[in-house]
Amino acid sequence: MALTPPLRGAVVGCGYVSQFHLEAWAKAPRAKIVAVCDLDQSKLSAAASRVPGAKRFTSPEEMFDDSQLDFVEICTRPDSHRDLVEMAAHHGVHVLCQKPVALTRPILRKMIEVCDNAGVRFMVHENWRFRPWYRRMRQEIDAGTIGHPIRIRMSHRETRALRPDGFTLQPYFADMKRLILIEMGCHLVDTSRFLIGEVQTVSATISRAGTKTLGEDIATLSLYFNGGTLGLLDMSWCAPADHARPEWAINETVVEGTTGALKLQTDGSLLLVRNNGVQQRIEVELPAQNEVYVQGYLLTQTHFIDGLIDGTEHETRGTDALRTMDVIWTGYLSAEEGKTLDV
Repeated sequence: MALTPPLRGAVVGCGYVSQFHLEAWAKAPRAKIVAVCDLDQSKLSAAASRVPGAKRFTSPEEMFDDSQLDFVEICTRPDSHRDLVEMAAHHGVHVLCQKPVALTRPILRKMIEVCDNAGVRFMVHENWRFRPWYRRMRQEIDAGTIGHPIRIRMSHRETRALRPDGFTLQPYFADMKRLILIEMGCHLVDTSRFLIGEVQTVSATISRAGTKTLGEDIATLSLYFNGGTLGLLDMSWCAPADHARPEWAINETVVEGTTGALKLQTDGSLLLVRNNGVQQRIEVELPAQNEVYVQGYLLTQTHFIDGLIDGTEHETRGTDALRTMDVIWTGYLSAEEGKTLDV
């Protein structure tokens, strides 16, 4: 059945990150958030203040029964995703789910199956690949600007595991036995897959240098992509302050090719460095600086809604997200066994 905009949606989970999701939904032209849900009344009230007129629920079951929804965005912790996805599918509601989408492969496979059987769309909110600088970088790679890609290097560095207040906004991180690789690694893996292609093998090293978490706060992935490109993904929450990136999340990214290299700059532009040393700045169109970070969320949500209305395929649909998560889960096994593994 064709969907007519604006689509009616709900957000389940009103923790710290939900503020960015809700701010973006307010700008989405073909969607309207009509309900918000959280077990915590204070978080629910804060979220509702961002969405005037939206109904409040502390029970997702009541929300699905009461509201005529076209879609739901799930912004809860990953261990609750399966139940909420199954609930949405049972009510015929399309799903946009926050990352990391699932803690294990069988759970993600079940989520995909449930949505397929119910005839509802299931997309994972991987917003890095939708950021304008990565879209432009992909265009340049596809155009052959740097020849055949030889290697991609991406880094995500923060100081949170060394700061006294590092996990104040997301305290549940402290109890996660698997941490930075699954929490941030899925972003880096998904983006590198978007830029380069599928991963064939992975070798991983993980470590915990901070004292505030059970899980690892440093991880390094060495990847081999189909086609021969190499990848180095570097993640640390124990980085020195001068290496930490701004909150609008411009992470160090370099794609080296046979005729040149593309380097992401701190202002969101790209620097093309040719093999003869000639450099060229490639402009990337961005909104005002205070809107750049949320724009990644908005572009992801817009892609989701457009797919529902226009019938186009979602880039980060469940089966695609499975490829990303397989790299993450293989990475943990690689770190445990100390060897390179096929994905």
